[in-house]
Amino acid sequence: MRWDGEKFVPLKLPSQKFIRGKNSLQRCAIDMLLNPDITICAILGTYGSGKSMLTMSMARYAVLEKGRQSKILGIREPVGHGKSVGYLKGDFSSKTDLFFAPLIQQLDGGIYEYESLKDRGILDTNIVFYLKGTTYDSTIIVVDESEDLNEEQIRLVGTRTGENSRIFFNGDYRQAIYDKTKNNPLVRMCNIMKGNPLFGCIYLEDDVRSETSKLFANLFHEGK
Repeated sequence: MRWDGEKFVPLKLPSQKFIRGKNSLQRCAIDMLLNPDITICAILGTYGSGKSMLTMSMARYAVLEKGRQSKILGIREPVGHGKSVGYLKGDFSSKTDLFFAPLIQQLDGGIYEYESLKDRGILDTNIVFYLKGTTYDSTIIVVDESEDLNEEQIRLVGTRTGENSRIFFNGDYRQAIYDKTKNNPLVRMCNIMKGNPLFGCIYLEDDVRSETSKLFANLFHEGK
């Protein structure tokens, strides 16, 4: 059940053959991502809580199963921990595809389904740098690891949303490369939009990836 502002109402969930929430908060997130009236969804949460899985799986459900939109656009900012590998040979796809591995992993057919959907024009990926001047109609825009976007980038990504399109943000400010505080632009966006009927936000608290993953989630965080 969820509170709709006046009363508790049952969650609306797709068939468990397609996706099954592992806990109550995941089920609430699925209910929100399924709701076409909420055009801006933010799925926040800790390591291994299912943020990418939920947003990509429900984007796939909306396009391939329900036909509400005709395309999925995956967006990530190509930043990471560690030393840069420097210049990479090849075209745009060969230079950026590895950044989209977390989204590709959520497809039932993995890289094979990814390539098939791209060939059919159903799935596309892009980085923020190339979005200026574009418009995406009838599209589910999945912004993965959006804690790494600054204010200008969040505004740019959001203003690409055209007619009959929705945008799914996922991320966790504590995993950000540049700003791990509550002043992170993703957190500020959620606080500013809170209460708008077009916006919804869920914070997933539990690491459901594995027991081993849980041991590392808060490692070295004591006293921080």
